[in-house]
Amino acid sequence: RAIRAVRQAGRDIGEVLTMCVSLVNPSVIVLGGSVTRAGEHLLAGVREVVYQTSTPLATEHLSIVQSRTAEDAAVIGACILALQYALSPQAIERMTAS
Repeated sequence: RAIRAVRQAGRDIGEVLTMCVSLVNPSVIVLGGSVTRAGEHLLAGVREVVYQTSTPLATEHLSIVQSRTAEDAAVIGACILALQYALSPQAIERMTAS
């Protein structure tokens, strides 16, 4: 019963992520934080819905994985995004043009 509930929770999350996959077309989705404590059954539910309901083109190279960095994943990801933006060719061009 508990496994079914966790798997269904994964499916529910997968429904939301399906919309994100259609809009953003990511190459990877990383589930992190406390939600990953539910384990592989949650991840299986997410994958089931995302891969079944998203377009094949959007999921062809998509990986859905569990974070290995535990609770800090969001902070680490935000820092990486900020660095990528700050060091992008466009940002450097703006800085050197001033």
